[in-house]
Amino acid sequence: MKTIGCSFILLLALSSNTLAIVDGQVAGINEYQSVGSVISGGGGLGSFVALSSTWVLTAAHVVDNDPNAILIAGHQDAPGGEAFFFAEQVILHPDYVAGEFHDDLALIKLSDFDPIVPSAHNISFATLSNVALPTNIPMTATVTGWGQDTVDGPVADDFEFVRRFTTVNTDTADPFATVGVMPFPTSFPTACAGGQILCTYGTNGGAQGVSGGGIFLDYGGGEVVAAINSFLFDENDIDPNIPLDWTNAYWTVGTSVAAYRAWIEEPETGVFTNAQFAAAPVPLPGAIWLIGSALSGVFAAQRNRKRGNRMRHSGKQIFVNRVSADSGDA
Repeated sequence: MKTIGCSFILLLALSSNTLAIVDGQVAGINEYQSVGSVISGGGGLGSFVALSSTWVLTAAHVVDNDPNAILIAGHQDAPGGEAFFFAEQVILHPDYVAGEFHDDLALIKLSDFDPIVPSAHNISFATLSNVALPTNIPMTATVTGWGQDTVDGPVADDFEFVRRFTTVNTDTADPFATVGVMPFPTSFPTACAGGQILCTYGTNGGAQGVSGGGIFLDYGGGEVVAAINSFLFDENDIDPNIPLDWTNAYWTVGTSVAAYRAWIEEPETGVFTNAQFAAAPVPLPGAIWLIGSALSGVFAAQRNRKRGNRMRHSGKQIFVNRVSADSGDA
């Protein structure tokens, strides 16, 4: 059985090719309207789930390098097209550790710019699941995010940066245990059945750019966000000497929102996000979004970075250090 060291080296920034959903579909104007995109000042790129008119939820590793972020929401075919926002404040989960996979959540507060009517840009707010994992997990989940329809491969200069989704099988197994590995010498909850992470497995799923997007489950009343996309794990390609092959199935793992409900609702004393939790979608009143200004040249700068491979956050690449089985390292 392969043995792998417990330290993971985070490389500088994610690939800017804005890859996101594998074997997925481009979302329609009225599909997954709460899912948007984040571009951090440090070169990171990911997705987010809108909670209210002023707060969105994403993965911490998308914005930990530089909290100065630009957010994109809406649909390219909607009246008015996409909307752009600036981040006023980023709050990382207090237990998050850069380069590790646990507690991978961040909240972003939007800056106060010209208000617009959200319907003009096809924006809605997510209902988060209050159902503790792994109780009654549906057989399938929907992974959402922004980008193109591939993990690796060439990206055209005129690519469409759009909202996508795909259906993936859920799983209560531990992806790390399948190769006999503990990822960190911490209390990271490796078991998908442990309640803090939601695992999906298949030949489709997330890829770079999808970090921070939502994994939706349907408990019978409609889809709700059960987890926030965090990382990808291909047990078959864990050995860096084996050629990368995402076609033989891999894991897309997200951080459960139900396990972090108290923090999501009130991340700091007296700071409330107005996040909505339920087992099924709840109607939300119309709200005013706060818009920044459209920016030019953002995507051109992003395209020129090299893509990573191997095991990775879906917003940043991670390489695995292998150590000898008898080296004594944890």
